[in-house]
Amino acid sequence: MTIIFLLPALGWGFMPIIAKLTNAKPINQLLGTTTMSLLIGVVFTLIVDPGYDRQHFLAALFSGCFWSIGQYLQFYSFQLLPVSEAMPISNGTQLIGTTFIAAIFFKEWSNWNTVTVGIGGILLIIFGIFLTSYLGERKETQQSIVEKRKAIYSLLLSSTALTIYVTLPQGFQASGAEVLLPQAIGMWISSIILSTMMRSDANWSEVGKNLGTGLAWSIANVSLFLSIPVIGVAKSFTFSQLAVLISIYAGIAILKVQKTRKELKIISLGAMFITAGIILIGLLK
Repeated sequence: MTIIFLLPALGWGFMPIIAKLTNAKPINQLLGTTTMSLLIGVVFTLIVDPGYDRQHFLAALFSGCFWSIGQYLQFYSFQLLPVSEAMPISNGTQLIGTTFIAAIFFKEWSNWNTVTVGIGGILLIIFGIFLTSYLGERKETQQSIVEKRKAIYSLLLSSTALTIYVTLPQGFQASGAEVLLPQAIGMWISSIILSTMMRSDANWSEVGKNLGTGLAWSIANVSLFLSIPVIGVAKSFTFSQLAVLISIYAGIAILKVQKTRKELKIISLGAMFITAGIILIGLLK
């Protein structure tokens, strides 16, 4: 049963690595992911048969649209920055964004104790992101500096969209099985619209290769829904955010990113700070 609690982290941790291994263009990675997500959303909904509230349905639909925008920008960043460097920035900034929205709009920081712990967790994550981006003594070329800046801007915009994706249904108190299908519909429709704008990049062979990317994402999403009733929202969410550790280490190993021993030590220290920040913030939920 424990594996169910870890599946969100495994699915979301391996998803960007699977996408990168396909060597597909970002729009095809997105189309493959959303197509599989829609298929699994339909099957899951037929089995569970949730009721739908119109307002909740629309909130979930629009949140799926924001997901597609954010995920496209994240896939784009992988063209410029290794997954092991991009994902700590992406996961960390998303967690910071959702935490601040929860604190300000959903009033989850109810006293000075939660404010102190929350800010402490955010500072740990920021410091951890800084450490995981360590490049050692290697000098960057002008081109690599420009590409890194583009990647960081893309990731910040991506995290903004993905934060809206996470918090929009919560703002309308929509959650659970009723969110899964309308989100998938919004994701798929938005990806189709984006693909028409980038018609020259569309390649259905590359889309097919990324169905596995969508499978990894869907497994994570469905297993998170299944784990919440068993261990609660706080623990489920905290476990799922550990995906960043998988993205760092599996990204380095599987994608064969060259790192010196000193770089690996500093990256590991950064991963420890990020994990500590995640756990602290998880305690507040």
